[in-house]
Amino acid sequence: MREPVTEEQLDDLVLGAGTATPHERHDLAERFRTWADEPHPLDEVSPRELLTQAGEQHELAGDDEAALELYRRAAASPGPVALDPRCLVIHLLHRRGEHDQADELEQRLRRSRPRQASTYEYMGEVCVELGETARALGWFNRGITLAEDEGLLEAEMGGLCLARWRLRERLGHDPDQYDEFGRDHHARLLRDLPRT
Repeated sequence: MREPVTEEQLDDLVLGAGTATPHERHDLAERFRTWADEPHPLDEVSPRELLTQAGEQHELAGDDEAALELYRRAAASPGPVALDPRCLVIHLLHRRGEHDQADELEQRLRRSRPRQASTYEYMGEVCVELGETARALGWFNRGITLAEDEGLLEAEMGGLCLARWRLRERLGHDPDQYDEFGRDHHARLLRDLPRT
């Protein structure tokens, strides 16, 4: 049996692939897929997360078909994940022009009430990219409601509120309490950045 995979190890591999060639990304994706197919009981990351990361490496390498296959496998796999892989399927389908299929999956995703704030923020940004501002605000608002109801981390709430404010500001809205929270959170992050 292989050694267990730690969160730090996965993060280091993903960050280290920033300048990887497509061939190197394919190799890394294959490593993640193999780990997902042969889970260790002491893994700190789920098969679902590993398959999602494998799909992202294929997508970054320009292999959309392999990415879609792995994202769909990830969506059907067990375990926690930082970002619901169905989001990545939706985004990739839109990028390929398969909008009807993407919209149908988006409706199913919304009805499933995902538990990750990152999913709401990501889907909101996808809708912004598509010019669907009402849908984008719906995703951001549902995510904020989740964050409030579940007592999620300030960083998750702050990211949602900031993304929502950036859209609302473009639409000419005056800031409300959530927009102010997002702006304040962003200002605190900027103050905490190390000075060079």
